Amino acid sequence: MPKASHSPIFRKSAKWKLIPIYAAVLLLVFHNMVVAYINSSFLEQFIDPASVGTIYTVGSALSVLIFLFVSKVLKRVGNFKLTLFLLLVEFIAVAGMAFAESLEVAIPLFILHIIAVPLVIFNLDVFLEARIGNDESGTGSSRGLLLTLASFIGACSPLISGLLVSEDADSFQLVYMASAASLIPIVFILLFYFRNFSDPDYGQVNPFSAIDTFWHNVNLKSVFIANFLLQMFFFAMVVYIPLYLINDVGLTWSQFGIIMFFAQLAYVILEYPIGIIADKYIGEKEMMGVGFFIIAIATAWMSFVTIPSVLVWSIIMFVSRVGAALVEVTTESYFFKQTKSSDAQVISFFRVTRPLAYLSGALLGSVALIYLPFNLLFIVFATLMIPALFYTLNIEDTK
Repeated sequence: MPKASHSPIFRKSAKWKLIPIYAAVLLLVFHNMVVAYINSSFLEQFIDPASVGTIYTVGSALSVLIFLFVSKVLKRVGNFKLTLFLLLVEFIAVAGMAFAESLEVAIPLFILHIIAVPLVIFNLDVFLEARIGNDESGTGSSRGLLLTLASFIGACSPLISGLLVSEDADSFQLVYMASAASLIPIVFILLFYFRNFSDPDYGQVNPFSAIDTFWHNVNLKSVFIANFLLQMFFFAMVVYIPLYLINDVGLTWSQFGIIMFFAQLAYVILEYPIGIIADKYIGEKEMMGVGFFIIAIATAWMSFVTIPSVLVWSIIMFVSRVGAALVEVTTESYFFKQTKSSDAQVISFFRVTRPLAYLSGALLGSVALIYLPFNLLFIVFATLMIPALFYTLNIEDTK
């Protein structure tokens, strides 16, 4: 195992040594989530809603391409330097978006943002895997705890962004400034705790080998597809739900923030207990399948509700996140029980599901909107959850 830290305080307890990386992850969650639901509306200032998916397609395609070769960069510069560089790029992108006033400036910065965030998440995964070590018996509870804390931050973030948006001027400047500022403490955490991070042997860099590993390992392939479809659901919620609720249903940004706050509480309540259950009792398989069933029902439900009621939409969104919580923890727990920090190319391929899902979701959404009214778009995404039920049957349960 690599020596992830040389600070004496973190030799005392396995739990204490996770605090710095937990803090960095939580700050990144706030950074991303505070702008996640306004990004599509930000783009709508420069392009029409039907073209928003095209921008996501371009950015996600570039992100997928970079992800496939990220292990090669890790071998050359190391995880510490690469993470710092990406944080700098992301800071420039988001801070620039706060003041962007033209299409020529806003779109390239947004594409940089789409590329950088999933890569930074991957880099922090490498740090976290090194801190957790080889004992995988607590992987579900460790990641369940992190996801619970992240979900609390994620619940508060849309509420904060809804308050920061200027309803009259339709300005998102304060939101993007707050997002950019949250990256600064992450840099200090890395400099203080991970400057001497010892990179593991990332192995022979070959993205096609990683693909082959997934394809011939039924368990990894199934959990990869399950995570991919989950990320498709997240894409629909992040990109199309804000446009639908603000433009079509008629909710305000402050109301939208309240709805998403209550929706995210499902993660806060459920994800840590789910992780413990996955570790000690029934494993991941059954909960993963139930989660996809709930997501499918709740997402289809969204197509038929048009009333601007905060209560009704809070319930719908909460139910959908109950399903997402079940799937998110179980896919994370199952995958990382079968990997270690040196499996960089396998981890990177698992993390490529996010940009790949955004790429696929953007293409699907753009085509669907040519033939369907906006509300029926959620029926399309709900249908995608059905194959996931069958893929969960293929994995070998851990209990």
